[in-house]
Amino acid sequence: MTSTADEMTSTSVQGADTEVQPDSAELLIKEARQATRRRRLGWFTFMIVIALATSLFLAATVGTSKPKSHVGSGNKNPNGSALAISTCMASQLRVASDLGGWHANFAASGQFTETITFTNAARIGCEMKGWPQVQAVLNGVAESTSTTRVIQNAPSKLVHLAPHKTASFDIYGGDWNPISNKACPQTTNGLMVSPPGDSNSDFVKVEEPYCGAFYISPVIAGSKDAQSWSFTVR
Repeated sequence: MTSTADEMTSTSVQGADTEVQPDSAELLIKEARQATRRRRLGWFTFMIVIALATSLFLAATVGTSKPKSHVGSGNKNPNGSALAISTCMASQLRVASDLGGWHANFAASGQFTETITFTNAARIGCEMKGWPQVQAVLNGVAESTSTTRVIQNAPSKLVHLAPHKTASFDIYGGDWNPISNKACPQTTNGLMVSPPGDSNSDFVKVEEPYCGAFYISPVIAGSKDAQSWSFTVR
């Protein structure tokens, strides 16, 4: 009887022990999950280190780099890149006539040449190309003036006008009217001059013999345009 009770007690204890011991499959799953977490944490830490290293490298590169130089008009953004060059406008130009006037350029054939200059008075560069517009001013009134575009020794070229630099063009005309065979009846007391590409104009005081028309050359770089014209454009 005692033996049977001991066996029953032993069986009960063994059953209890069997119930409290975790299953081996659950232990394996738990260990696998822990290993996965460790791997994920390791990769996350690695990526953070790579990101920090990349940021430090880029910061050092940007801090030590110098802006590249640009060849052009000299117009720059604060970051050193070149600005788009704009067309020269009347508001930024100072217009003047040849100090010698048409009298100094008078030819024996009865024709004259007058040089008009554009000086860039702005702090940034600009560009111009082509033929200015000119109106004769008679007794303080701008007259409708016939102008003919002419070509000089070369086709019209783009002029880059840096601050305080000058471009110029010529006005050609005559002091004698061959049709009526007499001197031009009027003399201008000034001209209204518009740079190429701008409808606004500036007044320049200049005396010209006026028979109703002028020949206009394209702008060139520099303050002296002593070229003669070779043929008309229109």
